[in-house]
Amino acid sequence: MKKFIILALVSLITLGVSAQKAASKNDQTVTIQTNGVCQKCADKFKENVPYFKGVKSYSYDMKTAKLTINYDVKKTNPDQLRQQISKLGYNADNVKADPAARAKLPACCRAEKSGGCGGCGNHGNGQGCGNHQSGKSCGGHQDGKGCGNH
Repeated sequence: MKKFIILALVSLITLGVSAQKAASKNDQTVTIQTNGVCQKCADKFKENVPYFKGVKSYSYDMKTAKLTINYDVKKTNPDQLRQQISKLGYNADNVKADPAARAKLPACCRAEKSGGCGGCGNHGNGQGCGNHQSGKSCGGHQDGKGCGNH
């Protein structure tokens, strides 16, 4: 009886290891350039990207506006992921944002990155100032200087 239990445990462990290896063969990672600019954009990605079909995990770098997505190749592909990001209202590499979805985003999320400011993501809190494209000066960057994009 003892030998049977040991044999069963060894078999289960072996099957578990081989199943993990098989799953990892189907996992791929893609990095997609978006035009997200602020914490609200990051929140929108957080609320949606993990639920895209086939997504295993993701990360978003607000400074570069890049989404790195780990996904199952049997369930999705980079083009489908780009289309889903577009439907959120954001550009995804060469796929333009869906205009209707983009129009529904908060004003700060519709600001385009320019001049390295990224819609004022440089205020230290990751949020925009709302002064871009308005002709106003923010002066709210960590160095106390405006970004020149107002």
